[in-house]
Amino acid sequence: MTYRKITSFLVFLSITGGMAVNASALHSSDTDDVDTVVVTANRIPTKKIETAAAVSVITSQQIEDNHYTSIGEVLQQVNGVVVSESTPGTLDLLRINGDDRVVVLVDGRRMNSDMGTGYGRSNINLATFPSIQNIDRIEVVRGNGSALYGSDAVGGVVNIITKKGKKNQSTLDVNTGSWGTPSYTLTNEGVHDKTSWFVSAGYDKRNYLKYNGADGNAKLDNTDFKDNTLTMRVDQQLSNNSSLRFDYDHKTFDGKLPGTISYPSPTALQRLTNNWAVTYNFKENSDTPAYIRYYDNYMTTFNESRFTSRTKGVDVQNTWNISSNQKVTGGLEWRESNSSNLSRGYSDVVIMNQGAYAEDIIKLNKKLTVTPGIRLDNNSRFGFHKTPKIALNYAAGAATNFFASWGRVFSAPQVEDMFYNVYYSAYGYGMYGNPNLKPETGYSETIGMNHNFDDKTSLSVSLFKSEIHDAIRWYADAYYNWYAGNLNNEKKSGIDITFKKKMNTVWNYDLGYSYINTETDTGNGTGLTADIKNSQPNGYHAGLHYAKNAWKANLLMTAGTGRNTTVYSHSSYVIWDGSVSYDAAKNTTIYFKMNNITNRQYETYASGYGIGDYPMPGRYFQLGVKYTF
Repeated sequence: MTYRKITSFLVFLSITGGMAVNASALHSSDTDDVDTVVVTANRIPTKKIETAAAVSVITSQQIEDNHYTSIGEVLQQVNGVVVSESTPGTLDLLRINGDDRVVVLVDGRRMNSDMGTGYGRSNINLATFPSIQNIDRIEVVRGNGSALYGSDAVGGVVNIITKKGKKNQSTLDVNTGSWGTPSYTLTNEGVHDKTSWFVSAGYDKRNYLKYNGADGNAKLDNTDFKDNTLTMRVDQQLSNNSSLRFDYDHKTFDGKLPGTISYPSPTALQRLTNNWAVTYNFKENSDTPAYIRYYDNYMTTFNESRFTSRTKGVDVQNTWNISSNQKVTGGLEWRESNSSNLSRGYSDVVIMNQGAYAEDIIKLNKKLTVTPGIRLDNNSRFGFHKTPKIALNYAAGAATNFFASWGRVFSAPQVEDMFYNVYYSAYGYGMYGNPNLKPETGYSETIGMNHNFDDKTSLSVSLFKSEIHDAIRWYADAYYNWYAGNLNNEKKSGIDITFKKKMNTVWNYDLGYSYINTETDTGNGTGLTADIKNSQPNGYHAGLHYAKNAWKANLLMTAGTGRNTTVYSHSSYVIWDGSVSYDAAKNTTIYFKMNNITNRQYETYASGYGIGDYPMPGRYFQLGVKYTF
């Protein structure tokens, strides 16, 4: 990657951004500009132009217009984000800025598990989340968030913000598609006096999955499943500035764990997820909101063994205006997790973490803001540690801001990394965790800018760099036994560029490019070497959107280049997805969707068993109707 390429791309964007257009309205899929209000970067509502972070927002309108069916499908359209699927619909792993140490929140509530997923440093599986019909928007913060969100927020933070009931109505969405995939979703929302609710229930089924393999179209064995989902949000207004809220998420999954092409597995997979939370909000309708929350996240999975993870926690947060130019946000957290995987060598592993954080937003003048922050954690297994951070934001004008941030990193070993212990006699190898693992430490930094050329054209650019010491990874010996260990060093760097253009009242488009370089030092004397499993060293995104009268259409492109062909079937790939919808009546929409239009062979997860062993789905059709009553 050369800076000449970056400069050329920026010049191209500047030229296209300067083209004059006459338009007074736009398709609602593009609302991610400098005036967008976000809550995740600072834990309080803040305009994007005042935020010292690289932030992207996906709205419910975008989700609806593109007829996305999962959180993973939504996020993989965000520049700098990669969703690796070893088995689509079963295991979806998230990377931001090339890092799988990512915190995922639902309305600010932490969903990560101390147990881990057993795949890299990821400890969140997006496939366990229920229906996306209740999502109001998703905020993606690229870059270190450890000072506010603690361990694991190294690559970034994803905050899924749910809908609050606003009007009395129900919506039924019915669709069917390739591979025997009927899907039914029913939502109901309403308001009565001071109580509002939003409830969604869904059923999904798949009979099989096809991929474009080396031998042509092929069925991937043991990929059938069915799942049931239920989400509920109830808000009770107590006064003009306080409310009580209850959230509940439920999902059951009944299918199989197919394994790989080289080593197929008929093992059944059943999974139950039950999460709930109660939140008391006060100081609402002010610029210093506060809350107290209790939550309980539970997941149990049955396949060759049963493994269970439960996390209970309490969050308290408040914000104070010290002066007209200074605002402090602080909070306390208590979290306790219990993890068990009996057939893999451990039971009732309890980890307790107590944390406190504070962030001080100081406006030095009308343009420059400095934000120091610090987090203090006391972990029952790894003791006391602190993660400071400092950020600067410079508002060059009403349409432009420049930002920079630097922060320390602390990431504790996962339970699977420490205690996983099994020997597979049928295959002649074992996997062995390491209870003496050291926590990962390091730093990360980000610089960037946002600029609106006018009310129709925007550009966002960010560069990042991170360095992790004692990075935890699994490695194999000469007999193919796997062990968890601390590497000497891990470095990542990259750039993210996003350009959006509203051409007129009917058409708009967006372009994105990301470059991610990952290097690791295993301590074997070879020094830093490139990560051959990097699935998207160069990432490209494009979207063309049309909306006129009753018709809407979207064409999306995702591509990756620079991949290592010792672990991937191709050094590059280009995937096209499209959708068309028609409002047949005021309350009825008919839609058609096609993913992987060209039936491209590719994979986003590198297998240690063989090249292309985790194929992504081939061409897929879906036809549906949505009715509101």
